[in-house]
Amino acid sequence: MENILEKIKRIKVDSIYGKKKHFNAADRKQNIHYWIGVPLVLVNVVTGTSLFVLLTENVENWLKYLPVVFAFIAAILGGLQTYFNFNKKVEGHRDCGNDYLAVLKKCDRLQALIGDKLISTDRVQEILEEIGDEINRINKVAESYPTSNKDYLKAQKGIKDGEESYLQDELEL
Repeated sequence: MENILEKIKRIKVDSIYGKKKHFNAADRKQNIHYWIGVPLVLVNVVTGTSLFVLLTENVENWLKYLPVVFAFIAAILGGLQTYFNFNKKVEGHRDCGNDYLAVLKKCDRLQALIGDKLISTDRVQEILEEIGDEINRINKVAESYPTSNKDYLKAQKGIKDGEESYLQDELEL
């Protein structure tokens, strides 16, 4: 069982980092969404207000171009929001993170069953196969939601700095 326990530990460590980096990526994408979305709303409000003012008063020549500039900025920001679809990506990263968390918890339960000698070797093998299939499924889904090296490094730092409580022997391979 020593080799099996080592494999379970490796899956757990991979799941810890996979979970953390996908949650980091979700946070990063959500921040970008806000940084584009809030100005987009504000620019649209200013554009609408400016157009109303310009249509109701005689104005100097340079002011009539102001709504055009604002409309252009709003179109760019709106296009970026649509093109990058940050909401969908945030949701996908969070789903991946939660899937990795589920694998982590399944590994914890399996380790407890093995430690308490409450499970047969055949059943351990079956569960390990299920976990392997689940990891493969998560990895395929995660291909649509890539993370950056920065997300991984932030995950490493966060775990090292105690953002989440793991025992040191849980993280060492």
